Amino acid sequence: MTAIVSLPVADPERSLRFYRDGLGLPTPGIDEGIIVFELPNLSLFLIEYGEYEKYTSRAGVAPGAPVAGACVISCAIGSKEELDGILGQAAAAGGSVPRPAGEYDGSYMGYFSDPDGHLWELVVNARTEAAASQ
Repeated sequence: MTAIVSLPVADPERSLRFYRDGLGLPTPGIDEGIIVFELPNLSLFLIEYGEYEKYTSRAGVAPGAPVAGACVISCAIGSKEELDGILGQAAAAGGSVPRPAGEYDGSYMGYFSDPDGHLWELVVNARTEAAASQ
């Protein structure tokens, strides 16, 4: 199964620079206000606000601006070094890293927000390290 997560963005060009150029995620670019990133078991759609509203209005929901932390996107990472590297890339690309990564509940975890305030959680633990080595 592949999950699809759609997030509203204010400036697709800025989001493209952050995710493609800053974090190195592959994408063909912007098509009709939508940027698609195909990740393992996840399709990430970044959708310009006006286009995003077309989708939410079908459900009878009027979207507001994203609220930082309203949704947390968690990713399993293979090593502490990889996690720290991603946090550095996110900060250099214009995202924010609220605090350094650290140990929480038996896992090494770090957080960053993209330029629209969408919160990402990166996690390394025995399970993610084992999966990465397979």
